Amino acid sequence: MRDDFQPNQFREASVNLLCEAIANCYPTDALQILSAALEDLETDGPSITFYDLRSDAKFWAECASPRELEIYLRAVLRVFRHRAFALTARKRIFVSLWDSFADGDRIAFLSRVDPDGKRIGRAA
Repeated sequence: MRDDFQPNQFREASVNLLCEAIANCYPTDALQILSAALEDLETDGPSITFYDLRSDAKFWAECASPRELEIYLRAVLRVFRHRAFALTARKRIFVSLWDSFADGDRIAFLSRVDPDGKRIGRAA
């Protein structure tokens, strides 16, 4: 968040310019930009003892079976195709998945991707 907010007389003009810029963007571009902006502005949420999204997610993930984790993760990844989601968040998720593979599996995966980035054959 910026520390040097404009004086009140400029706020309305800035808001109007921002709204106009968003309206003039291609819808999927606007969604990506707005998703990234919301992620940048996100806080850790309310500090209520029983509500901590990251702790709740960690707790659930530790209790879930491998099959539950796979089913939920695949469902979430399918939603990404149709919903605005910041590119940086997608990249963090991709890196987390990549880091979960052993070196041999990473090498095997890379051998199945052609120079144009297309997958060759079917994923195991």
